[in-house]
Amino acid sequence: MTYTTTFYIATILISLIIVLYGKYKNEKRTNYLHENRNPKYYPLVSVIIPCYNEEAVIGNTIRAVEKNSYKNFEIIVIDDNSTDSTFEIAKGLEKEYNNLKVIKKKGEKGKPQSINEAMEIAKGEIVLIIDADARIPENYISSHVYCFSNPKVEMIFTNFEAYNFRFTPVFIIQEIYFNFVKTIFYSNIIVKMIFMGNGIFFRKSLLERILPIDPTTLVDDFSMATKLSKLKVKEFYSTYPYIKIQFAKSFKDLWKQHKRWYTGGFREMFMRIKEGHHSYLFYYMLTGLVIFLPVISLFVDLIFHIGMFKIVFGLIMAVYILLWISSLDSRQFGFFSLFYSFLYVPLLMIFELLILVYSYITGPFNKKLPWEKVERDKI
Repeated sequence: MTYTTTFYIATILISLIIVLYGKYKNEKRTNYLHENRNPKYYPLVSVIIPCYNEEAVIGNTIRAVEKNSYKNFEIIVIDDNSTDSTFEIAKGLEKEYNNLKVIKKKGEKGKPQSINEAMEIAKGEIVLIIDADARIPENYISSHVYCFSNPKVEMIFTNFEAYNFRFTPVFIIQEIYFNFVKTIFYSNIIVKMIFMGNGIFFRKSLLERILPIDPTTLVDDFSMATKLSKLKVKEFYSTYPYIKIQFAKSFKDLWKQHKRWYTGGFREMFMRIKEGHHSYLFYYMLTGLVIFLPVISLFVDLIFHIGMFKIVFGLIMAVYILLWISSLDSRQFGFFSLFYSFLYVPLLMIFELLILVYSYITGPFNKKLPWEKVERDKI
């Protein structure tokens, strides 16, 4: 067996072990949460729903929350001065639900400032932040709020899946992408404190310690995560029950969404560097090295003929395998998971690499990037 063959076999085995370990850690943390909860714990929960031009979904989102079996909650819908009928639809439901408050935002546009202003009137001991397209099952609030009876639990971010899923390339690659993120990143086996800002519970006392969120940030979750990291807060990821969200319907919308995430992330890194947190300079440079490593290795091999690209190809193969294996238990793919994952992983890798390259080069210097909305399915 040649050295190259041995290297590739080892890459496959290590990738498999990483995926299995990530899934194990997620289940272990979830079991800890739900085994140490007290159903007699019954605090007031403030459900915050920031929205802007969400007339297609806001009504059904509010109704889904109101159907929850847990009844000690208030809903705060904060409208970012929508130009459609979002505010009117939500305001009309105030007559139907006496625990619903619908307000217009006063400050800077964007979700971060919406959260800041909603927190000024939130009364709950526990705060749940969801997006305007979210759907939550009837046991969603109770299942997670009871976990806060454990004083060690200060925040929980929850698993999610798409309720507008269709078997088209743009939906399939998102399913693969998010299964990878959940397995590799949410498990904390690589880095800590990574979460999505949709379907996240906080103790209000903790959230108040990291407010206000920078109103100019494009990534409210990343901004919160950096502050929470400084506080050395232990985050918990719950694999069930799921919050249901909408995936982007087109590659154009998906590009806009991921460009905002990556650009916002790189901008946040630069801000931390300017504040004197020089470790973020290392992360930024390391990210750049990873993004451009295939090209760098090709040039190095053309000049020095040291076989560097073979190693890089092995690493690319490792990412391919990680993406593939981590999505094999997808609830959306079902029986066809093996086929869909294997076929569409290359498309996902190329698509994400292009966005990363663009965002890495332009992100830190693009100070006026707008918060671009994605089109919603009216469901």
